[in-house]
Amino acid sequence: MAFSEILDEPIALPCHGIYVHWGFSSRHHCLEWEIAVRTDPGTSVGEYLALFNGDIDGAQCYLGLQTNVSHPDRGRRIGKGLIFSTWWTFDGADTRIATDGFRELGTHEGRFVGVRRPYAWAVGSYRVRLARSEPDLVAGRETDWFDLWIMPVEPAPVIPPGHGRSSARPGVTGPMEWVGGLRFPRRSRGEPATIGSGGVTFFEVYSGAATWADVAPWHVGVMAYGDGERCPAGRTEYPRYPHDQLMPNANVRYDPLTGLVELAAGSGVVQREGPSRWP
Repeated sequence: MAFSEILDEPIALPCHGIYVHWGFSSRHHCLEWEIAVRTDPGTSVGEYLALFNGDIDGAQCYLGLQTNVSHPDRGRRIGKGLIFSTWWTFDGADTRIATDGFRELGTHEGRFVGVRRPYAWAVGSYRVRLARSEPDLVAGRETDWFDLWIMPVEPAPVIPPGHGRSSARPGVTGPMEWVGGLRFPRRSRGEPATIGSGGVTFFEVYSGAATWADVAPWHVGVMAYGDGERCPAGRTEYPRYPHDQLMPNANVRYDPLTGLVELAAGSGVVQREGPSRWP
């Protein structure tokens, strides 16, 4: 079958097209991602770059950038933004939201609670930060708040082969904006909650596309940092989750010149790289 014919095949949504498994060896109080958005997919197709799918002290959560965030109270999607969700609770009291943000208590992916905020990200460079903030005591149970932030940064430099990689990170060029926070229970009394070491970044199409050809092109470079230290290793994967479909127009590779994992998906993309590991 010709590639053009494959692109006309229907998609069962949602569809995961790319996984990046981060190879940290320890848990963290703060996890950050340096992001280079190289193409803007717009808002017509619902696409999700989940920067972290993992746990905080055993409680599952995920977070990241979406092209078209759903607003439960308005009954429609509101455009670009960031989301942060957890499945351990279904109580709005475990959330805190920005002035222009909102919460969602959902049941369409299991019972979850999440914070959302509109944010008009575009082609450019950003840093997203998930960090533990203050502790809290709820009915005698020790908990910790974790807050999500985004800020624009300088573009990451291209490093010529053989020159090594500087430990310096891009400088912040604009305001650090708070997306919202979620409260997580501690697994052990007296020990602050930490972010799991086995997190995954994934690319998902969740609405607005009937075929693979409909997926809006999105190219983004990503690198994770745990407590300020760059992720030492990782691996990539092309999943078939959740409907046993392999996305044909998705490609992922680690680029030693940018120091980022380069994810590309959608119209105009051809899968050229197989699953790989780095370094």
